Order: sequence, then C-alpha cells, then structure tokens
Amino acid sequence: MAAGVGDEGLDPRAGLGTVPIEVADPTPPLGTDAGEGDWRELVESVYGPLTEFYEGLDARLREVPEDVPPMGWAPHIAALRALRDGQVAGEWDVLARFLVAPGTLEGAEGLRLVQAGEGDQGRVVRDAVKELTAADGRALLIAPTPEKAAELLRGMEGDPDVFSLLIETQPETAEARSVRTQALPPVEELPVEEPPAEEEPPPLREPGSNGTVEFKPLTGPPPEPAAAVTRAEPLPTLPPAEAVEPVEPLQSAEPLEPEEGPSAPETRVRSAALRPVGEAWGLSWQTEARLLQRGLMSLEQWPRDAAALQSVQAENLRRAEQLEAEKAGLAQAIEEARNAAAAAEEAAAAAQAEAERLSGVQEEAETELAGPRAEAERLKQAADEAGAEAAARTRTADATYARCVQIDERARTAQAELQGARQAEASLTDELARAREALPGAAEEAHRLTAADADAAAEGHAAYYRLVSAESALSALRRKMTLGQRLHVASPPAELRDLRAEVKARTREADEAATRAREAKEAAEHAERVRRGLASFVSEGGARLKAAQEAQERLGTELTWLAAEREKVGAEHQEQARLASAAVERATEAGLRARAAYQVAQAIEERVTAARTSREAALAAAARARSDAEAATAHAAETAAALERRTEEAAREIAEREAELETVAAAEARSRESVIEICGADPADDPEVVPAHQRRAMARIEELTGYLEGGRAAGSEVLLRTADLVVGTPAGAGLTVRDEDFDALIVADAGTVTDGEFLIGAVRARRWILVGTAGSRPPGYREYADSPSGRLELSPFERAATAAPGPLD
Repeated sequence: MAAGVGDEGLDPRAGLGTVPIEVADPTPPLGTDAGEGDWRELVESVYGPLTEFYEGLDARLREVPEDVPPMGWAPHIAALRALRDGQVAGEWDVLARFLVAPGTLEGAEGLRLVQAGEGDQGRVVRDAVKELTAADGRALLIAPTPEKAAELLRGMEGDPDVFSLLIETQPETAEARSVRTQALPPVEELPVEEPPAEEEPPPLREPGSNGTVEFKPLTGPPPEPAAAVTRAEPLPTLPPAEAVEPVEPLQSAEPLEPEEGPSAPETRVRSAALRPVGEAWGLSWQTEARLLQRGLMSLEQWPRDAAALQSVQAENLRRAEQLEAEKAGLAQAIEEARNAAAAAEEAAAAAQAEAERLSGVQEEAETELAGPRAEAERLKQAADEAGAEAAARTRTADATYARCVQIDERARTAQAELQGARQAEASLTDELARAREALPGAAEEAHRLTAADADAAAEGHAAYYRLVSAESALSALRRKMTLGQRLHVASPPAELRDLRAEVKARTREADEAATRAREAKEAAEHAERVRRGLASFVSEGGARLKAAQEAQERLGTELTWLAAEREKVGAEHQEQARLASAAVERATEAGLRARAAYQVAQAIEERVTAARTSREAALAAAARARSDAEAATAHAAETAAALERRTEEAAREIAEREAELETVAAAEARSRESVIEICGADPADDPEVVPAHQRRAMARIEELTGYLEGGRAAGSEVLLRTADLVVGTPAGAGLTVRDEDFDALIVADAGTVTDGEFLIGAVRARRWILVGTAGSRPPGYREYADSPSGRLELSPFERAATAAPGPLD
C-alpha cells in the first residue's frame, strides 16, 4: 500500500497485485502542516513511481509501429511532471495537499468537492458553469466518457450566453489489445494465444470536417516543461494519498499476468477534434457579420458621395461654360441674321433683272422655231410611209424563203426513205432465198425431236413405275418388322438392306429419266418454233418485198415534183428579196432626212426651254431672296429676345447649382468623417484605406458565413481563445488544450477519474470543482494490472471523501 493510505482506502479490485512505493517519510496525519519542501518530497515519492509506470506503458505501446499511433499516456506523464515541477496554473500547495493529504485542506480556497446523486450531477455542473460564466470565467469540464461529456453539454447548448466546445475523440469505441500482449513476448508459464491482426485504424478526418478542428497525439516522449506556467501537453495520473496515519508500504508477491479485460482509452484514441456547440456561437457570428456589413455600407457610401461631389463640381463647371457658349452663340446668330437679310435684298434685285432679260431671249427663240418644226413633221410622215412599204416587201420575201426551206426539208426526207426502201428490197430478197432453203431441214429436225420427246417420256414413266414398285416392297417389309426391329433393338431382316439399295437406285434412275424427258421436250419445242418462224417468213416475205418495190416508185415520183417546185419558189424568192431591199433603202434615206430636220427643230426648242427655265428660276430666286430677307430680319429680332431671356435663366440656374454643390459637399464631409471613424485614417489622404478595410471585412464575413453554414471550421486557437466552456474526456483534453489555461476545472463523475486523468486538466486550472457520487470507482483496464497501489483504483475525489469529508458540499 502507498504511504498515507489506510486499510479502508483499498479497492477490493486491487487484489491482482501491487507495486510497493518507496518514500522518504510517511504521509503526515490529518491536520498536520508541513513545509513546502516536505510537500514536494511527498508528491515526488507518491507520483514518481506512477510516472515511471505510465512511461513504461507508453514505451511498450510505441513498440508496435502503426500508421496513425494511439495517443498513449504522454498527456498523463506531462501532467505528473508539471505537478512534480510545480508548474500549475493554480495554487500548487492546495492541489498537492488535495492529492496526497486531503485531510489538511479544511477551509482551503480554490477547491470544491460536491457529492451528488447520478441524476443531480448535471444540475450541479450547469450551476457551476453559470456561476463561472457570469463572472467572465473560462471552465474546462472533464467527464470520464464521451457519452457523459455529450450528455452534460446537451443540458447547456441552448444557453445563448455560454460559448461551448465539445472535444470529440477518434475513434470513439475501438477496442485494442493490451499493452502487454501488444509489445511484450508471451510469458512461458502462461502462454497466450496470438491475438488477431488489428485492423488498420480509420483515417483521421480532414481538418474542418463537420465544423471541427482535429488534433493528432504526441508520437514521441513528452517534452520537458520550460516555464513556470502549465504547458498544455499530455499529462499522467496520480497515486492515491488518503490515509489518516502513515503505514508501512505493503510488499506484494511477484506481479501476476494481467487478466484480459477492456483496454484503456489511451490505446484506442488517435486524434481529437473541437466542435462548437450551442446557440451562442451562431448568435455571436451573426451579430459580428451584421456589424461588419453595416460598416461596409458606410464605407461604400463615401466613394459615392465623393464621386457625387466631383460630378456636381464638374457638371457646374461644364454647365457654366455651356451657358457662356450659348450666349456667345446667340450674339453671333443675331449678327449673322442681319448680314443675311442685307445679302438677300441684293440677291432679289439681281434675280429680277435677270428674269426680264431671259424673257426677251425666250420670245426670239419661239419665233425662229416655227419653220423647222413644220419641215420636220413633213419629212417624218414620208419616212413612215417608206418604212411601211419596206416592211410589207420584207414579209413577202420571208414567206417565199420559208417555202423554199420546207421543200428542201421534204426532199431530203423522201431521198432517205427511197434509200431505205432499196436496202429493204435487197435484204428481203437474200433472206427469203435462205429461208426457203432451210425450211425442209427445220421441218425434218422438228419431226425427229418430237419422236425423241415421246420416247423419253415413255422411259420416264417406266422408271417411275419401277420406283413405286420398289418403295411398295420396302413398305411391306417394314410393316412385317417387329417392334424391336423398328426400335433397332433386334437385327433387321436380311433383305431390308437390299430393298433400300434398290429404292435408292430406282430413285436415281427415275430422276435421270425425268431429266432426259424434260431436255427432249425443250429441244422439240425449240425445233418447232424454228420451223414455224421459217414458214411464216417464207409466206409473208413476198408481200413485204412487193411493198418495198412500190415505195421506191412512189418516192421517185415525189422527188421529181419537189425539184420542179423548188426551182419555181426559188425564183419568186429572189424577186421578192430584191424589191424588199429597194424599199428598205428608200425608207432609210427618208428617215435620215426626217431625223436631221427634227434635230434642227429640237436644238431651237431646247434654247426656248432653257430660256423659259432660266427665267422661272430667276423669278423664284428673287421671291426666295425677298422671303429670306424678311425671315432673317424676324430671326434677328427673335434671337435678341432669346439672348435676353437666356441671360436671366443662366443666372438663376447658376445660383441653384451653387446651392446643390453646398449640399453635396456637406454630405461628402459627413461620410468621410464616418470612414475616418471606422478606418482610423482620412480616405482622401490614403486611397487604399477603404479598399483594405473592405477586403478585411469581406474576408471576415466570408469566414463567419462559412462557420454559420457549416462549410468551414473555425481555427482551434480562435475557438479555444473564445470559448467559455470546453467539454470532453481527459484524453481529448490532453490532445487539444495543451497551451490553454482555465479559471476552473469541473470534473463530472469525479469518483471514476484517476489521478493522472484529473491532473491533465487540473494543472491548467486555477480552481477545481469535483462533482461525484459516493462509492464510485475508476474503471479497471487490463493495462493497469501492475500499477502502483491506490492511484488507479481510487479517484482523488473518493480518497478525499473518505479521508476528509469536511470539504464536501
């Protein structure tokens, strides 16, 4: 038994064997004060062996290489070292006395023990958290299991004033082999079956999945602390120190082999992740995003106001210049209108004089036009008469020429027909002679082939009858066969094979006879067709020969008549063509004379038209010039009145624009003051102030939106720095809060938490609140079978409740 632990503090489950702890001095009795040096020696004597025990477990666990190693006992070892070195966030002597001599803590501040039933622990924890957060304190809440941690957090996640973080460990419930069976060879006296190959651990989640931030365990030995402040490193557990009076340590027998049982979480947990829980995070992020958006709206207003001011200034300058230009234009228009009126009066007088001169020219040309116009009309009429005569003569000549062409075409056709008749006569004469010579031979061949056809038909019928006879004999034999012979069980009759062969031979003979009969019939029919064709040609050839001879006589007569008719029509055509040519020449000469006379008259008429047109144009120009003069005079008067009105309107518009400029300038000054208040600098002096602040604000809004929508995880440092409450198991706390200090540590189900698990959070807290149920014990794991007595079987809460019930609430 460890020093300072009475017999009543032993856990009955510790019967597997204990390791004696060598201490320099016994633990002082309850109520005895000791110096700081004595307390450090006592802490070293109690927790030095426990540290070595954890280091041994961790070393054996690391002997088995894994892709993602478990966290091991590095957090417990670091916590024990921090306690032994005095590097704790709270009062070291209070924490040390609570662990090794709880009876000396009567009235100690910073430590609170609450004994509550299983159903009341959640309420006690919630009250403690509310008390801390009301005082702007930060708390680390440790529960023995992830399920208990999640259950406690569910009771507080609806509180909008508490920013809570849940530490999730991965994997959650994977069972592992014991450290002894993993890293050590089997004991010869107690052989152990080779455990099955351990499945590869599931891969760690990617950072930021499900709104969490993951932490990986330490894979090497824990670093030595370098400062007096507790480092957020994995920490070990403590041996118990509960007894009222010192006792001698018990000497145990040789350590026994550990019994198989559940493995410790340190062999299963491989990583941890922080997940924001509760409404407070979302409300805070929403409020911050709204404030940033309002600031962006204010920042966006100044560029618009500045642009509006510049626009108004530029518009006022442009408008002033435009008004001056308009007045100058009106003055110039007045001068131009007056000059145009004087010029129009001069142009009207000149146009009137020109119109009078052109009127005399027009009268002279009209008098000269009368004679040439009459001569041109007479010549034109003569030319028309000559043209009509030439057209008639030409039509007659064309008709005679068409008749000549028609006769020539018919003569060529008749000549071709005559030649064809002569060739047909010669061909018919030759073919008729050959047909008369071949007709007797064709008749004799047809008679011979007809006789051969009859012989072949008779032979085919005979072969068919022989085939039918053979098939009948085969059928009769088959009917006489027994059932066994038909099923090929018994031997068939001897004559069956001969009959089958005979049937095949008769079938072949019948087919050959039928083929010969068909071929003889086709040859006889062909010979008969040849004979009939020759006979028909001989009987009809004489009539066709006579028809060809008659056609030759008829076509010869027609060709003689066509030759005479062609000569007569040709002579007539030549005469008509001569007459038509003479008429065309006369019509051409008459037309030329008429055209010359018409051109003379047209030239005189053009002079008349030109004179008339010029006179009318001069009169119109005079009228236009007088009208332009009147319009220019009226326009000058109107422009002078418009210049006077525009001068008055410009004065009023300039005054209104000056007032608008003052209003816009005041708005720009107000929005610039707002930008200076938000950004801390004048945007007019530094144009990059507003864009830089906008980029930062937009990045923060995007970050907050990602948090709210669950698509992005907040950084671990941000979450831990902001959170009021961090909830998890000791293993999860050892992996995630290594660099954090807390105002208080709250331990739920404190009776099931060992010294090392308690110290993982205790060295990082300035106050300690332990809530537990009477009689509860830490769970027994197979790795702890050879542990130092008392520090893994009893929790600090249970030892304090047993040895010093005074501090309990």
